[in-house]
Amino acid sequence: MKLFYFRFIVSICLGLLSLPAFAQEELNYRAPTLLKDTSPEMLTPGYWISRYPSPDSVLLDTQEIQKFNADIQRKIKSVKDVAQLPESFSGDELTERLKSLLQEYQNKQYYMPSGEPVSEMFFQDVTSNLNLTSIPSVIEPQFGFILKYTAQRFLPTDDQLYERPGDVDFDYLQNNALQISEPVVILHKSFDGKWGYTLGSTSDGWVKLQDVVPCALKDIQEYQQNEKWAVVVEARADLFLDPQLNQFDQSVQMGTRFPKEKKQESAGAVAIKIPSIRSDGRFAFKTVYLDKREAQDGYLPYTARTIIKQAFKLLNRPYGWGGMYQEQDCSRFLQEIFASVGIDLPRDSKDQAKIGLPLAEFDLVMREKANLQKKEFFATTRNEVLILTLKGHIMMYLGNVDGKPYAIHSLWAYREPFEGNDRIRVINRVAVTSLELGEGSEKGSLNQRVTGVRTFTYGH
Repeated sequence: MKLFYFRFIVSICLGLLSLPAFAQEELNYRAPTLLKDTSPEMLTPGYWISRYPSPDSVLLDTQEIQKFNADIQRKIKSVKDVAQLPESFSGDELTERLKSLLQEYQNKQYYMPSGEPVSEMFFQDVTSNLNLTSIPSVIEPQFGFILKYTAQRFLPTDDQLYERPGDVDFDYLQNNALQISEPVVILHKSFDGKWGYTLGSTSDGWVKLQDVVPCALKDIQEYQQNEKWAVVVEARADLFLDPQLNQFDQSVQMGTRFPKEKKQESAGAVAIKIPSIRSDGRFAFKTVYLDKREAQDGYLPYTARTIIKQAFKLLNRPYGWGGMYQEQDCSRFLQEIFASVGIDLPRDSKDQAKIGLPLAEFDLVMREKANLQKKEFFATTRNEVLILTLKGHIMMYLGNVDGKPYAIHSLWAYREPFEGNDRIRVINRVAVTSLELGEGSEKGSLNQRVTGVRTFTYGH
């Protein structure tokens, strides 16, 4: 009997040794629920709206917003109207683009979920799946619609790559996430046939083809030319297959817009059109329903009150790097808010920091001078919605309380000094914070890291 149990235990141990290894998830200190220098009343939009002299002043009207969006497309290459793209593309240019992107990953050390460095075998498999030899010299694009919220990847793989072992919230292959009804152009398909390299309205990358329905250019044009729109104005809205709102289809984010159906309205629901695949595999629009309380007829007015109220609807939503988990990082947070008033912001914070009207710039090399300039700037009350830019981050300014500036933003963590070093405090959500957060750390406070202030207008 003892020999039996010995053999049994040995077999269990050997079995455990044969299981795949995974890196221990990176552990950090949790941030307090109520962050330093904040108070409960600061977590309501009205507290900050009351600090604006004229919170209902229209910052840009409908025509001015259209002009502003056109200006963004001229300045930022990544922002584009998919229906206005060229009729053909250079295969050589696409090949070089894909090779260059792959090379960037090969030149830097990343880690797999197992905690091991990325192997050469991984890059061999990805290189094969890029299917570069099948790219023609002249590419005739194929149009399509996104069918559901889906990840857009830098490489055609579901594998995740981390900068540090166990850093599970930051998959460096995650480029963006695309929303249902977004039009895309498909330029190329992977060797395994599962991925398509797509051009979207604010970013380009690999998308699973099962989440795209091919269509004609005229279908996109018809969709864009619709006269009546339902715009999602809540943090999330559910789509239903029936007007009684019982049969769930999927959820969508703030700022998503849909063409309204002229018929099939009901007391509590608005009928909208979304792209779908028919039983024969062809494209078609189908009717689904939104709760009327979660949607707006057309866009909200672009005022300080609107922007602040929309921002606070996302308060405490989890952080989502590149749109992971159907959530938002710092730049997507702003994208969703401003989409509800009809402004189409770029995807990345570095591009968002290039648009609109610059109000102040700070030379961080001249730290004392910059800090004095910031103190003077934030002491002035303004009607504009101010955007604060940092290297690798972006925030929405709220106001100044007792000489301390505050912002609302989506952030993962901050640093604080501890026993001669820095320790990380994880927030992992949309939060209201003082700009003094991080003071005394190696990186410095948020305020010390602010490089500029902008407003999303074009000069008036």
